Amino acid sequence: MHTKESLVRDGAGHQLADLYRYMRTAREIDERERVLVARNQAHFHVSGAGHEASACLARHLTGSDWLHLHYRDKALLLTRGLSVQEFFRSLLGRGTAHSAGRQMSAHFSAPDLNVLSLVGPVGNNALQAVGVAAAIKLNTDRPIVVCSLGDGTTQEGEVLEAIAEAVRWQLPVLFLIHDNRFSISTTTRGKTFFNLPTGDATEYYGLPILRIDGSDAQALDAGFEDVVATIRQTRGPKIVVMEMERLSDHTNADDQSQYRCAEEIASGRNVADPVRKLRDVLLLQGSTEPELQDLELTICESVLRAADEAMSESEPVAMFTAKAPLPKELFERQEYRGDHTSPQLTMRESLCQVIRERLKTDPRVFLYGQDIEDPKGDVFGVTRGLSTAFPGRVVNAPLSESTIVGTAIGRALAGQRPVAFIQFADFLPQAFNQIVSELGSMYWRTNGGWQCPVIIMATCGGYKSGLGPFHAQTMDGFAAHVPGIDVVMPSSAADAAGLLNAAFESPRPTLFLYPKSCLNLTDRTASADVVNQFVLPGKARRLMNGTDLTLVTWGSPVAQCEKAATALYESGFTIDLFDLRSIAPWDEDAILKSTQTTGRLVVVHEDNHTAGFGAEVIATVAERASRTVTFRRVARPDTHIPYHYASQLEILPSYKRTLEACADLLACDVVWENSPADPHGQATITAIGSGPSDEMVDLISIAVQVGDGRSEDSSRPTADPAERCFRRRLSPRSHAGTIWNTPH
Repeated sequence: MHTKESLVRDGAGHQLADLYRYMRTAREIDERERVLVARNQAHFHVSGAGHEASACLARHLTGSDWLHLHYRDKALLLTRGLSVQEFFRSLLGRGTAHSAGRQMSAHFSAPDLNVLSLVGPVGNNALQAVGVAAAIKLNTDRPIVVCSLGDGTTQEGEVLEAIAEAVRWQLPVLFLIHDNRFSISTTTRGKTFFNLPTGDATEYYGLPILRIDGSDAQALDAGFEDVVATIRQTRGPKIVVMEMERLSDHTNADDQSQYRCAEEIASGRNVADPVRKLRDVLLLQGSTEPELQDLELTICESVLRAADEAMSESEPVAMFTAKAPLPKELFERQEYRGDHTSPQLTMRESLCQVIRERLKTDPRVFLYGQDIEDPKGDVFGVTRGLSTAFPGRVVNAPLSESTIVGTAIGRALAGQRPVAFIQFADFLPQAFNQIVSELGSMYWRTNGGWQCPVIIMATCGGYKSGLGPFHAQTMDGFAAHVPGIDVVMPSSAADAAGLLNAAFESPRPTLFLYPKSCLNLTDRTASADVVNQFVLPGKARRLMNGTDLTLVTWGSPVAQCEKAATALYESGFTIDLFDLRSIAPWDEDAILKSTQTTGRLVVVHEDNHTAGFGAEVIATVAERASRTVTFRRVARPDTHIPYHYASQLEILPSYKRTLEACADLLACDVVWENSPADPHGQATITAIGSGPSDEMVDLISIAVQVGDGRSEDSSRPTADPAERCFRRRLSPRSHAGTIWNTPH
């Protein structure tokens, strides 16, 4: 545990002396780290030299305030209560360090001090800080959030979005910018929102920009006192720019003499060293040279002692999973998919009802996304009625996926249970920085110090008209590649309700992908008791039982696979059909056990062929199976999804392609022929609506009659393959049979 030390408050002299002790300690830590790296006893060093005066801020903070800091904020971390030993444990990657050797040195985390985990991709902390501020804004003790940034960092999109979000919501965030004029070797003058080609800007996004000499501890202390008091009172944001010198190389891997002249470096050290300047002030105010030398000797000895202690501490144990462990009670809970006796709900209705119940019973739940408020209630109606029932907790977000996810991370770190709605899975890449670098790594990189149970909900997939290349992807292959996140994709209302309930009970972040083509299906409904339904991630659902072939799928292609499995059954084959439901984790044992019996595996998925998740399923079976297994994949070719609906259905996995892949492994041929009319004069067709969110369409006319055929060279494009009436015949290599059906 860290000690929550703070600067003494009784008398300016005592305050400055105490401040000097922390700043000088930070400088000594830098010097000792540099020596250890030079001796090859450590491997990475980031100096805070020149930035130590930010420690003045600590005197104005309370224990309920939050800090998301810059990697040069060593002195501020010390004043907050981080121990000297922790700096060396982190530097040496010891098992006793806050990250157990996972984070690079200078990337600290201290949950007991409300110090959030420092980010690697700089600027990611800004949106998280804003999310924390949104969660704590109404707290009665009026806490604030300090978001510390480098001058180069301020041009990251996440930072600019965060300031905009803080202004929109009027959130208690102090954006504290360390302006040393360099982003490694790149100069930043005239290249930031606060320093334009025309000179210093006076405001940004309506916020006045306050500039303070970052080498002058007294000036900073006075400035921070006013700024912090204003934020506490108004609950709105502020921007402070500390102008300072970087008195060292960027890191030990950098040599600033390559891009800065010797005179410039020497001048900065002579006139802008905050530690030396504060020492001079103390001498002017009555401290003696022997007193300061004794203090400095004591500091040096304590730093050396802390480094030696860290050197003797244990090495870390490698952690082979990035995921937080699930509570025991989740594993012990039985799967329940409803009783099927009460009124039936579609997937859309089930999801809405689960969220409604969670909002009702858990005040921590908060929904943020585009168009999720009433009267729209999401473009597919998933949140319809919720903002009316729970005002202020189901809120429309700006058009920025990174803002939606980044602030959700901050809310989760502050104790809320946020649900981030992304309108289409195709837009997940715009938030992938926060998903991959922050959400997926948070538990792992802090050795369990922080948990981030964000639920990201995104509709996905094709098989509906009105879509195109940016509204029809599933993105599950990308998502499954991210360590630390559960990824699920239900195909039915009961599985959707059960998996969403599990996500709300899980300490892990969950990416919840739900196929838009399944949202309003009336043949895959759930019973009304969705609040009790539960499906543990990582457990596949067996839809058919068989011994001839294992067929694995998830999401929209489940329907095509069921149809293919039924056709094969009618021809004498038995198919072991699985809906994975969960992509990460996935049910390796169930699929492996099945293929041990069948010796044949077909995997069908919507994502594109190369590096799709089907390859992972097949590779795992190939590695672990104790018998020879033959494989096939049915996936989208390595191309994009077209707007033209008939072309879309040709590209996406179909009943025809699935059946042919299965038949190939079963050593029989499939022949498609025109079929005669139904003797009863009836036919079932699928009507095409006007857009991807249609729930129901009225059939006005039919372009073909039952029994009509279509030549393959016809110039008239077929609106939907359901217009075609075909006969599928299995030629007997090993089995024989004739089934009337359609190829899609």
